[in-house]
Amino acid sequence: MPAAPSGFADHAVALTHRGAAALANGQEPLAAACFATAAVLAPHRASIWHNLGEARRALGHVAGAEHAFRRALRLRPAYPKAWAGLAALLRKSQRPKAAARAIVRALVLDPALAEGWSVAGAMLSERRAVERLTVVLRRVVVLAPDSPPAWLALAAGLNETTGGEATEGEVAEPSLPLACVRRAIALSPGQPAGYVNQAGFLIRQGKLDAALAVHARLRRLAPLEGHAEAGDSLVASLRGDFAAAVSLARRSLVMQPASASTLVTLSLAEHDSGRTDLARRGNRRAIALDPDSDAACFNLSMVLLAQGDFAEGWHLYESRWRMERTAYPAHAPRWQGGDPAGRSILLVAEQGQGDTLHFVRYAPMLAALGARVHLMVQPSLVRLLSRLPGIASVRSLAEPPPACDACIPLLSLPLVFGTTLATIPATVPYLHAADRDREGWRRRLAAERRLKVGLVWAGSAHDGQFIAHMTDRRRSLALAALAPLTDIPGVAFYSLQKGPPADETPPPGLDLTDWMGAVGDFADTAALVAELDLVISVDTSVCHLAGALARPVWMLSRHDACWRWLRDRADSPWYPTMRLFRQDRPGDWPPVIARVRTALAEWAERR
Repeated sequence: MPAAPSGFADHAVALTHRGAAALANGQEPLAAACFATAAVLAPHRASIWHNLGEARRALGHVAGAEHAFRRALRLRPAYPKAWAGLAALLRKSQRPKAAARAIVRALVLDPALAEGWSVAGAMLSERRAVERLTVVLRRVVVLAPDSPPAWLALAAGLNETTGGEATEGEVAEPSLPLACVRRAIALSPGQPAGYVNQAGFLIRQGKLDAALAVHARLRRLAPLEGHAEAGDSLVASLRGDFAAAVSLARRSLVMQPASASTLVTLSLAEHDSGRTDLARRGNRRAIALDPDSDAACFNLSMVLLAQGDFAEGWHLYESRWRMERTAYPAHAPRWQGGDPAGRSILLVAEQGQGDTLHFVRYAPMLAALGARVHLMVQPSLVRLLSRLPGIASVRSLAEPPPACDACIPLLSLPLVFGTTLATIPATVPYLHAADRDREGWRRRLAAERRLKVGLVWAGSAHDGQFIAHMTDRRRSLALAALAPLTDIPGVAFYSLQKGPPADETPPPGLDLTDWMGAVGDFADTAALVAELDLVISVDTSVCHLAGALARPVWMLSRHDACWRWLRDRADSPWYPTMRLFRQDRPGDWPPVIARVRTALAEWAERR
């Protein structure tokens, strides 16, 4: 190809410099226009085509960017930066194999290319290759120690792989991810990205006031960008002030109307406030703006499932496996449906014990279709679930898995079974306590003629997981809040509470029998529950246990109820013997307890 005339070449150089400055300042349309004109004037220069590809990639113009990168590589096949840019584009275009080939080519050509290792790190993160991720990200900061994005990527990678804990020989001060973020801020104190990340890590660590202080600094640094208001909204949601969370997120959205993350924050607050239709529309808009937003897909699944729209909800719920620090069980190949007859399938527990009790109902169904079903569950559930019919083996999550043809997490089974609101498998009981375990409790309760009511007033605190801890605070109440139940005649109360809340002193007049010291696992709890007339519980594992045993259970639900309890219902299609008592306002337990008292007094009087 002939070279451009010298005047054209000089003008192309000037346009290239102008385009580079525009790209560095976030003016992608101007940059793309400059590089496109330069490419016309000097079409033989691979560097101009590479720059045009980068500008178009920043604009989201996939086809145009790919054309520019490939034109650069035809002109200069040994061009590592162009290979890295193409790899980044292919990764975002959901072409992982082609992206992997391109990034390998880039790094073979230039093993010291920081941009190439950054793309490789992003690809490893998507593949959940956590054992190699931080090695790659550390190499990036060694090669580009003055790059704030490199330090922020390392912070995210460390948080994803270790939860922020330092490995041997490292100092967590105050945590390694947060230290990396502070390094990024020191390198670029005038850019909001570092402070946004810093506040996010502080929120995960439960340092909400410190996060608010960072948001205040963000507000001074970038008052019209809405980052501070979006962060304040998330803090308000965690504290249960959903009205403030909605107001703050809306204010943020006015300043950044095309921000998918802000729409997700607003939709989360609206969902928690009970405005599910608005939350549904908001999450869909976020996905339209950013189809790769796992948070938007996951939050939309929560909304759809709460509305009973299971057909789409279960599919979107699988996005949980793309969230940070979650990895799909790798004990065997994934089972995604099809005829299970003759196959050995491992069902793996995920999330909490209540989730396992809820969805283990699918295990006998799978066995009835001819599969050889194995279970891996929490240790406290092994003995109880070993009584499920048709199950080949039940192991603890801490034990080695059995050899199987395929595996699937328990909460993915409704998707495989095509469960709809009308086809929920609600035949109860599907769990049974052993007769010999029940006999001991039966003897203890033999002389009791009053209504026998089990109480659970608090969930698990999740002290090591702050966001889960804050949810637990909203679903739990103090034992003293049950004082209105004390004067109901003809009722005897029995504690089913475990953990530190079990040590709370009952309110005056509440004669609470506590035999939980003799309870070692859920098989023991199931035997006691089977001998009671009623269980009154907050949203924790015992209410699932009682429902699975087909015992009458009254569940006390926080205002921002879990999706499984649907919306505006006093019953549960999952558990026919369950009755729901919901908060009308966030954190307002007294009216709930008052309704429980009335219902319990009526039952005791009828008895």
